[in-house]
Amino acid sequence: MRERKREMTITMLSDKRLLSMEEFRVYAGLGGNVARNVAESTGAIFKVGRRVLVDRVKFDKFCDENSEIESGI
Repeated sequence: MRERKREMTITMLSDKRLLSMEEFRVYAGLGGNVARNVAESTGAIFKVGRRVLVDRVKFDKFCDENSEIESGI
């Protein structure tokens, strides 16, 4: 019997629009509860049945709009 060759596809988190909660935790560098609270407060939660996903684009937009840049001049 022949073995099938399996190709492994690696996708960067920055290439995906919807992230699982575990992927979002890694992407945002947050713990479980904080990641969930941040995702909910930014309106980035996307539910498909029982599955909870986080919209990376909405989260990034929120971060861009709410980041504070201080100039030292």
